[in-house]
Amino acid sequence: MKQFIIMVLSFVSIFASAVPCFMAAAASKHEYTFDVAGFDTDTTAGSICVYPNESSAKRVIGSVEYGGFRDAKLLVFDKEGRLIEAGGNLYANSSGVTGSPQLSVTVPAGGFLVAFRDGAPSGLRNCYDAAMEGAMLYNATMSVIYEVYGSYDKNAKKLTIRYDDPAEPSENAKKFLFVGNSATYFNGTPIKFKGLCQAAGIEVDVDYCTFGSAYLSEFADENHERGKALRHKLRSKKYDYVVLQDAGSATYYTTNAALNAILPLIEENGVTPLLYMRYSADSNPSNRYNGAVTHYRSYTRISQERGIVCAPVAVAFLYCTDEYPNINLYADDNSHHSKEGSYLAACTFLYQFFGVSPIGNSYQAQLDDDVAEALQKCAVKACDEKFEYADEDLAYTENGVRYGNLARGKSYVPSGSVYQNKNWTDTDENGSPMGKLTDGYIATGGTDTAIGCYQGSETSVTIDLGGVFPIKRMFTDLYGNASWGIPDPGQATVSVSVSTDGKSFNSIGLAQMSEEKAGGDWKRRDFTLTLSETVPARYVRVTYQLKGNFCWSSEIAVFGVDTALEESESEEESAASAASEEKPEEKSSPTWLYVLIGAAAAAAAGVLAAILNRKKKNK
Repeated sequence: MKQFIIMVLSFVSIFASAVPCFMAAAASKHEYTFDVAGFDTDTTAGSICVYPNESSAKRVIGSVEYGGFRDAKLLVFDKEGRLIEAGGNLYANSSGVTGSPQLSVTVPAGGFLVAFRDGAPSGLRNCYDAAMEGAMLYNATMSVIYEVYGSYDKNAKKLTIRYDDPAEPSENAKKFLFVGNSATYFNGTPIKFKGLCQAAGIEVDVDYCTFGSAYLSEFADENHERGKALRHKLRSKKYDYVVLQDAGSATYYTTNAALNAILPLIEENGVTPLLYMRYSADSNPSNRYNGAVTHYRSYTRISQERGIVCAPVAVAFLYCTDEYPNINLYADDNSHHSKEGSYLAACTFLYQFFGVSPIGNSYQAQLDDDVAEALQKCAVKACDEKFEYADEDLAYTENGVRYGNLARGKSYVPSGSVYQNKNWTDTDENGSPMGKLTDGYIATGGTDTAIGCYQGSETSVTIDLGGVFPIKRMFTDLYGNASWGIPDPGQATVSVSVSTDGKSFNSIGLAQMSEEKAGGDWKRRDFTLTLSETVPARYVRVTYQLKGNFCWSSEIAVFGVDTALEESESEEESAASAASEEKPEEKSSPTWLYVLIGAAAAAAAGVLAAILNRKKKNK
């Protein structure tokens, strides 16, 4: 029976792969012939211009060459006359909102480019809209897979276009809604995903709810225009999957908070949520790596905590830049992804969402064979292999004894004032600490959103370890940047005190400052205090005294023995100790009671951890 099932599945796979396109028979077929105003000239209002490539090499046309490209729609055809790219409105610079991520358009050998402006015939405008398939795009072109064919007669100055009306997807189509910003829609990533799926025999329909520079927090807000757009999409169409991608500067905490509103909305509509781990928006090698690691931490944590499948595009980008440095994954603005980067992301979607390897897929988005193959392999590697990144090991070993980070995941109370910027604040909307300082993640740099900032020249953070433990060492970091107004960490003082009851604190010393670790305009110092002998503590208070008004830190680690202290005094010793006390009122809250309570709590936690570990092994 098993062999029969395998044979049937193999037959279905072979049959499906032989049907690369699911466009149904068109209800009507359109063929138009238009007058061409000129060849290799600037476009004017209502005009159509053609830019042939009659050579055997690619022709690159810069946006500075034809000023009309700024206000023109563009259609790129290959040598067979098939449309492969569409878009337009290319500016001559890549700076901010006044420029274009893309500064040129490439016409393949034997192909041609069509440019037209407002006022062009409706048949051509309708053809453009059909080819874009609802994609959002600005100041760039993108790969398309919609079947459009064209030809031109240079002598007669005529352009002929043929295309079909859009066909509705079949009942078998998997319907995807992509929610995010330009890291999703730029260069037509959803369209490339659809093209890969078609070539793999999977019918996919893609839709967009994307806006430039959008945050998931905006989609979560029912009163925000983007939140209204998402709710309208979910009401008006039945989707199978929603792919979620947050802004580059979003943090684990802001993304997680947004998902608290978005996920119930998605699940109410019977849709499966998916995550797209976006790439770093900075192509600078150092910043690119740090940004990718930040996204990896955030998306992986959310994926694991919520049980949502996540496509590790950020990891695929790192693998590709390491193994194939000649493949440029970034566009002309060194922030958005290139055609290659878009294809890499789409390959990662195919493998992670459907379990279908992109290696050998026939859809290559007009990329060279060796480039497409390399990108396909990087996508598979990112999904299959555990990502190992350079991270500081938050553990401490001395004389063969390993002291774990007892502070990780523990709650704390800060004394500093709230820092209002959402990227680096450590205070949530309810006024409570977000937990950045004990989440176990050290920032990769001063701009990393793992930073938790408080205002004030003196800030204390009191961590509750949840029980009385023998502690050996404390670690924290501080960052400074004069241009940001963040004080120099080299002029800071960090002191540590401990308590078993949260009321009476004893100082255990000043932390030692490390050598400065520079990163551009940023300065970093680490502060550590290592004790000759362990001391018992449940509460650890770290106090930062600064020559400025911002405490810019990403982590506090408290290293100790991860077993709660047990009562070691004999009855005679306890009695002698009690008899020596001068203040009877202090006997009502003896230290041993807190130790005993801590030991019981730790024992219960140990039993629970053992049960959970056993369950994981049995899965």
